[in-house]
Amino acid sequence: MTDGAVTMLGDLSIPEAAIRTLAAERACWETYLTYFEVLDDKRSHLEACACFTEDATITYGMKGGALEFTSRAEYADFLEGAAATQEMVAHVVGQHRFVWDGGTPRLITYVTVWQWFVANAHGGELRPADYVTIGHSVDEFRNVGDAWLIARRTVRPAAGITAIGSRPA
Repeated sequence: MTDGAVTMLGDLSIPEAAIRTLAAERACWETYLTYFEVLDDKRSHLEACACFTEDATITYGMKGGALEFTSRAEYADFLEGAAATQEMVAHVVGQHRFVWDGGTPRLITYVTVWQWFVANAHGGELRPADYVTIGHSVDEFRNVGDAWLIARRTVRPAAGITAIGSRPA
């Protein structure tokens, strides 16, 4: 900045701001993908939750009614229980784009989630997924220290209830 003006992240009209914006988007993208990688590798749910701010708000409005969590700790408890029912899970991220509002980045994506449940493990590891769903995800990020973390996540069905299979009872 040569004119002393304050540049805002998300402003691509000024080269310095554009470079800082792209760096922030890259950091957000890394946090986002790390979350799914941790879950898919069956690593600690606490490691997955480290991708969220302490006061994160997470809402899943998918099949079976909305699930809402108002903190990272509350979400960690949910993930621990969910992981106990899953033999395997795979997340595939589709189209994505960043939208900036007042210096706050939002990442909008489609995510296909493939789940294999422990209850059906007798079918072997090479069986088709027990449940597949496609969600439309909006994640709002906040810069915390030297990391961009997810402060708000809202997931809804991509189109109606886009799902195949059924969850265990």
